[in-house]
Amino acid sequence: MLVFLIGYMGSGKTTAGKKLAKLLGYGFADLDEHIEKRSGKRIADIFAIDGEEEFRKLEHRYLEKLCKLDNYVIATGGGTPCFGKNLKIMKSSGKVIYLKMPAAALAKRLSQTDNERPLLKNTGNKSLEKHIEEHLAQREKFYEQADVVVSGVSLDVKELAAVAGNREF
Repeated sequence: MLVFLIGYMGSGKTTAGKKLAKLLGYGFADLDEHIEKRSGKRIADIFAIDGEEEFRKLEHRYLEKLCKLDNYVIATGGGTPCFGKNLKIMKSSGKVIYLKMPAAALAKRLSQTDNERPLLKNTGNKSLEKHIEEHLAQREKFYEQADVVVSGVSLDVKELAAVAGNREF
């Protein structure tokens, strides 16, 4: 079985995904890290040099490859379910779980990291929270199509494992 974690950047997909995989006895893959390893380029460089469209093509290609695995938790990029047929592919390959968080909590988390996030570079005059709120509103219609929606705030990995694996922990 595959478990896909979706949600906005900073929602904890990678952190929760690693813990969830360990608890379930599954492998773990972070789609963005997978893209970086296979392409030999950082995500920020792909966006800057090749553009978002090229990044989305790579993302789709590597998502399809990861879907051939078994017993894995896959942390996707924030935009993965919002482009092309990615969400449909994930839903037909396993269970999709949306780690839902409010914009204020995401802004707080993201402001405390020094990760280079290409889609947050050009917030213009808007506050980070306002930018996230607007961007999240565009993506929410995709995220809400997940098989399960859980709060990413104070996430309990045992509860997540019960939802993902349909069993008690």
